[in-house]
Amino acid sequence: MHSYHIHARFSYEKRVKLIFMCCFLIFAAAVLFRLTVHSEDYTEPPGRTNILRTSATEDNYSVIEAAGNRIEARGKYTSAKIRKMFIKTLEDASGTYSMNAQKDGTYDAVLTLAPEKGAYILLLKTDSDLVMQYRIFYDGSGWYFPLNGLEKLNRNVFEHIYEAPAQAAALYLSPSADPAEINTALEQIQALTGNVTEGIEDDYEKARAISEFVAGTIFYDEDARVTDVDINTIALYNVLRSDRTTCAGFANLFCAMAEAAGIDAVNIKGGVITESMPYETLADGVQNHEFAAFYYEKESRWVWVDPCWDGTGVYKNGEFNNIKTRPMFFDISDEAFAHSHRADKAERRSYFSAKTETAPIGGGDGETGETAAETQDTAAEDSETAPAETTQTGIAPENEPKSIENADGTVFYVIIAVLAVAVIAAGAILIKTIINGRKN
Repeated sequence: MHSYHIHARFSYEKRVKLIFMCCFLIFAAAVLFRLTVHSEDYTEPPGRTNILRTSATEDNYSVIEAAGNRIEARGKYTSAKIRKMFIKTLEDASGTYSMNAQKDGTYDAVLTLAPEKGAYILLLKTDSDLVMQYRIFYDGSGWYFPLNGLEKLNRNVFEHIYEAPAQAAALYLSPSADPAEINTALEQIQALTGNVTEGIEDDYEKARAISEFVAGTIFYDEDARVTDVDINTIALYNVLRSDRTTCAGFANLFCAMAEAAGIDAVNIKGGVITESMPYETLADGVQNHEFAAFYYEKESRWVWVDPCWDGTGVYKNGEFNNIKTRPMFFDISDEAFAHSHRADKAERRSYFSAKTETAPIGGGDGETGETAAETQDTAAEDSETAPAETTQTGIAPENEPKSIENADGTVFYVIIAVLAVAVIAAGAILIKTIINGRKN
């Protein structure tokens, strides 16, 4: 009997030691996991560059160079003058900074900063408190810009442009393809285009004026985004009456007005960064956005345009906020565009071809058409594409990268919970061992 108690006590002591050892190992694993998350706050991009030109235009662009801990930027913005350059979340961090801004919009800035290894966002802030944002990485030895390969792949969409039939174009004008609504929308588009481009001869400048008009007068319908986006939300007859839509409606209006001005423009379906699709997964993420491009014949090139992301107007809870525009996504460079956009498919819709096509909408022919249902389902693809809200930074929350710390926080707290249970169990066994020892 005595030997049994000795054996039982020994067994309890072994169990306590074993449990405490497991607790230690779990705690060590949790600490190691947490340190790993913080020290590797980003995934190394497949490519890199130390210089980034943000646009091909000569009056709204920046050339940003990274050399070691130093970031230099220079450029010119005539529509919104640059007043500050800083790294998001590190605005007040120790470092040196200087800015030289001129009245004509030219500027140069230098920022010297050596943070922890990680992925960051470089912000160029304008005099109207809006910002242009670009991804930038720090690897411990210096700054650099990431290259994910999309800067080349995005251009492939122009090799095979899908020609949408007049029936599909009709639905993008009127949700029911009503002939009267179609003609009314086209007449309004023609009149607006004439007013916006009056006195402008060059197609590039016409396209810019159209993009600024769309970005500066149409509001992103946040209420529709969180409830139900359908063909009614993006059909131009409704957009022009309500002054609000989602990303596909912005692209529709830009392309329709460009067509009215005699400019070849295409709608582009693709992906953009959101909370659920950060930069690291942009290249192979879901299709969740629609934007546009136009062909500038004088220079024989396609020009990227995203009026949805260039405007800050938001319709939310039944109210319109103050609207502003920023010169970031008109003629943005391939490298800068690839920081946030992926192009999957270019579609020429030829909206004005629907003016005489008043027959009921039918199915596509498999080669050149698409069914009415497919056209109506297009709206569902832009569920996470809100533009910049009117905030101090001008960046919409859904367009910011999701931090790894938040993404993996759940795992960390699960480990802590398991550790707590193990400690409680070990304590209970220890108390029982002590009581049994006293009895013996």
